[in-house]
Amino acid sequence: MSEKAIYEQRIEIPSDCQVSLEDKTITVNGPKGSLKRSFPEPQTQMTIEGNELVVTTHVNRKRTRALVGTVVAHVRNMLIGVKHGYEYEMKVVYSHFPITVEIRDKSVIIKNFIGERGVRTARLIGDVEIKTTEDEVFISGINIEHVAQSAANIQQACKIRDKDRRVFLDGIYVIRKRKGEEVKSIV
Repeated sequence: MSEKAIYEQRIEIPSDCQVSLEDKTITVNGPKGSLKRSFPEPQTQMTIEGNELVVTTHVNRKRTRALVGTVVAHVRNMLIGVKHGYEYEMKVVYSHFPITVEIRDKSVIIKNFIGERGVRTARLIGDVEIKTTEDEVFISGINIEHVAQSAANIQQACKIRDKDRRVFLDGIYVIRKRKGEEVKSIV
């Protein structure tokens, strides 16, 4: 291309990860697995220069520059995922009726929620691992979007309707997020 890039961002590729670029699809391989994602935006161009991924744009607009940052953020999340992985820790909270959590196939079954006879289900997204103890749920995987959406589905399945949320605090809530070695507590 003869045009000079107006805006660019670079991200360093770690030595134990491999990044390949085919058209607008990026594949990241690492010690924990492989992730693939397509970025079909026509305003951005991606190239690999040495051990860096360079994302550029020729359009001088605020939204297009933000799009470059978005692509870099997604690739950074992919690199962290295949190198270290992600884990969400959830706490089962109840005051009177003990909640039981079971895993079946790609769904989580929540029984005895605030004394309900019926069961509530939450769908697990993608390739995530889930472990449960008596009052904790651990969700882990290499794709942050799948791990986070699975945790959100579990938390939403325990949403209380027609009752005062300040009084009825029962549910399953995210209390800690692990992103590689970094730990972020919510509570």
